[in-house]
Amino acid sequence: MADLRHIHQYMNDREKVVLDDGRVGKIVRVDTHFPAQSTTVSVWTEDETGPGVAKVDIARIVGPASKATG
Repeated sequence: MADLRHIHQYMNDREKVVLDDGRVGKIVRVDTHFPAQSTTVSVWTEDETGPGVAKVDIARIVGPASKATG
């Protein structure tokens, strides 16, 4: 799991990230909600059905794709 600082770093570097379900994509937006202290990350992904934006909780981001794949 990545923390908020790493999420912003991945987004600024345009680095691909891996979600906990195996999808790979680039972070396009990060929304932090107060006072709930929850963070929603919008990730541009492509799969067999085509491209799309997945809005996921920050806990679902495993890390950068370069480290996860080898």
